[in-house]
Amino acid sequence: MAASSIAFAASYGLFAMAQNFSSFITPFIFMGIGFAMLSGTDEAYLFDSLKDINKQKEYKRWYGRLTITDEMVTIIGLGVSTVIAYFISPAAVFSFAALAMLLTAIYTFIFIKESKSHTDEPKSTIQAFEQKPLSISKRAISFLKKHAAFIIVLLAFALLDESGRLLWQPRILDLGFTISTLGIVYAGLKLFSIIGAWFSGNLDCKIRRLHFFIIGIFTAISFILVGFGNVYLVISGLALYFLIENVFRVFRSEYLNERVGSKYRATFISLNSFSTSTFAALFVIVLGVVADQRLVYGFLLLAGVKLIASFVSLALPKEK
Repeated sequence: MAASSIAFAASYGLFAMAQNFSSFITPFIFMGIGFAMLSGTDEAYLFDSLKDINKQKEYKRWYGRLTITDEMVTIIGLGVSTVIAYFISPAAVFSFAALAMLLTAIYTFIFIKESKSHTDEPKSTIQAFEQKPLSISKRAISFLKKHAAFIIVLLAFALLDESGRLLWQPRILDLGFTISTLGIVYAGLKLFSIIGAWFSGNLDCKIRRLHFFIIGIFTAISFILVGFGNVYLVISGLALYFLIENVFRVFRSEYLNERVGSKYRATFISLNSFSTSTFAALFVIVLGVVADQRLVYGFLLLAGVKLIASFVSLALPKEK
């Protein structure tokens, strides 16, 4: 977690100094490293920290609270960044962000303690990796061969996670909004993200396949509203998506954490992130080509992907 903060700090610092397109490439690489280091680590750390005090059953509630905090800080960040960019410069926003991430890294080193849940394992994942770097990958492949149902998990969550964000701003601008109002629009929509995180965190039930099926259906509806609606339907569709997005985020996290032991928890959650990111990187090309013909076709494609994801979700494994 500390290393991810340092990578983000390097990324933002390089963004502040970037002068042309080519100089933007390196900070994006550091940003990718930061996300890769954080992916799975934060969720696994939270779950194992609760496990240390025998409160892992409250994970959904605490992850919901974590998500709410994330969204609230995002809203504040939108406002603060606007003020900094207006009174100083857009580049200054990245400088302040780099400083914030450095402080986060220091805070993590000093105040965040290691979870004790992994100490009961005979050998740590790090030790195994140092002895045979490929052994973890081989065991992961062997695991997927023995438990093919988890391939369905990776596929379903990759399909459900796709958001088509590159189409949102063109659609909103088509409705007459200006670039200067986008921050306000997104800040307002983030309120629905907070509602979604609160709802999912306080929902007292076991996460089942049906939940992901319903999430896919509602997400498909949201994209249809965004693609075909007037200004009110488009904003309503985006609001529905922002709400459902965090419901899915919390449900997915609990579903994965409940099915993997502490020794491989972060690794497996990162594997889910890897499959999701790989699909997104390939799909964004297809989505761009389709939307370039007509924007509404892109939203139709997104709705279709969500409907497929809904039915794939019905094949998710039930067992713990």
